[in-house]
Amino acid sequence: MAFEYINTLRSASIARVIDTGTTIALANLSTGANETVTAASIRKVAWSTSGYISITRNAVPILNLHNSGSIQFDDLNTTLANNSTQPIVVVINTGGFVVLELTKEATYTTAPGGY
Repeated sequence: MAFEYINTLRSASIARVIDTGTTIALANLSTGANETVTAASIRKVAWSTSGYISITRNAVPILNLHNSGSIQFDDLNTTLANNSTQPIVVVINTGGFVVLELTKEATYTTAPGGY
């Protein structure tokens, strides 16, 4: 399992997953102790595979992806928010990769602006 997270405080997170897949816990999307992520929705997805990629949450199928492509849900004024408080499970069958841009809902121990 190979993966990488790029997290931005009070902004989106990027998750890049290759090989067999992984489970993306909400805690993995936090920038540190000041930020507690309570929900995450899929805003954009890009992928390439010779088999298929399955994305589920709480055992509910969210996406099944084949070949290669990208979808920008925010261009459609929406996100995939099904079971947004649950981990995102990515399974890559027969190799490939997927990149997810995730919007986050979070609480902060220090309010925006430091007040």
